Amino acid sequence: MNQKQIRLINLFKYYKALPHQNAAIQELEAEIKALDPCILMRGAEGYNTWKSAPAVKPAVFDNTWDGIYNCAKEAGAKFPEVVAAQWALESAWGEHVSGKNNYFGIKGKGTIKTTWEDYGNGPVVIKDEFKDFDTPMACIIDLVDKWYKDYRTHKGVNRALTPEQCASLLRVEGYATDPNYASKLVSIMNRQKLD
Repeated sequence: MNQKQIRLINLFKYYKALPHQNAAIQELEAEIKALDPCILMRGAEGYNTWKSAPAVKPAVFDNTWDGIYNCAKEAGAKFPEVVAAQWALESAWGEHVSGKNNYFGIKGKGTIKTTWEDYGNGPVVIKDEFKDFDTPMACIIDLVDKWYKDYRTHKGVNRALTPEQCASLLRVEGYATDPNYASKLVSIMNRQKLD
């Protein structure tokens, strides 16, 4: 493999076929062709390098346990079953979103909804803002990138050795205020194994 191919593969390292990434790739290809139409012609070295980039077939979002599991796995979750359990718990098995395409109760600028939190003295009902996402896959990627993988100074829960430990770490790291969050996730995963 030559240096050009290595650089090209690195370019696609984080490619998830999101709409903005596809648009950027199309723009890049158009710019390359504008510079020299022969670079990407069949048989040219540039063509072979461009076509040698890894073919990424993104998981298609399916609002089911298996669909969430597959998308979470593709996004890089070490234990995609925990992501699927979060989806089941946070969205009532895909029935309710907290923001546009937000199946995980991810907070941020977007939709204001009534929710409950437990800050140590029992549940309290509050209004809070939940992040809106362009697509469900964008929501899953955001969750995995910021909670499962290392993110800024945060050590991701992918460091867990078991799904149960992963669920526990989500609670410890502050993903949820519910003191029973981890046990609820484990219970959902255990029930799913029986089905």
